[in-house]
Amino acid sequence: MSIPTGMKMYNSQLSPFAARCRAAIYAKDLDVQFIDLTDPAHDEAFGRIAPMRKIPVLVDGETVVPESETICEYLEDKGQGRSLRPDSPAARAKMRLVARIADQYVMEPMGKLFGQINPSSRDPQLVAREIVELRKAMAWIEHYIEGPEFAVGGQFTLADCELVPVLFFFNEIGPMFGQARPFQELPRTESYFKAIGKYPAAEKVLSELHQALKRMMAG
Repeated sequence: MSIPTGMKMYNSQLSPFAARCRAAIYAKDLDVQFIDLTDPAHDEAFGRIAPMRKIPVLVDGETVVPESETICEYLEDKGQGRSLRPDSPAARAKMRLVARIADQYVMEPMGKLFGQINPSSRDPQLVAREIVELRKAMAWIEHYIEGPEFAVGGQFTLADCELVPVLFFFNEIGPMFGQARPFQELPRTESYFKAIGKYPAAEKVLSELHQALKRMMAG
């Protein structure tokens, strides 16, 4: 049974940042209303609530929380549902480190590559440069994650919430740029990604991302 919260979140099914928050919400079994926006940058009503005009944004009564990391930490601080933070300070530090590497160092080059999907308008120099940066960042993920089932601490944490959508896009983007096996040099990460996909919250988010990407590519 989900925990009623009265919260709502402005959402996009394909956004890895919104997916990160949905993973936390599903893992905590919270009853949060999702409001999907197709064009938040030009939605005036949304702009009045969230002047940054970026997805996701959580609304909890009078409290408005933007930015995915802040939202996940806010949900933890609310104390509803199961905790997604490990008990020990060392494990919590590693959880935050893994999430930060994925958010800051993997997502940046991957976001630039996402804009180069169309071969007809592709910048080969940009692609080559960002693939180098992406491989470097993924090697850091390979070094720090523990696995085999969870990223850190032997339980589902905020690090997993971050990694699930990031690794989904890493796996999908690779073949678009000639990398048939994106995880070839990342055996620990590959094993982890296969295992985490069986965890209910991760499985649900991955299904949503697959469907949303399929709609985008068809459209």
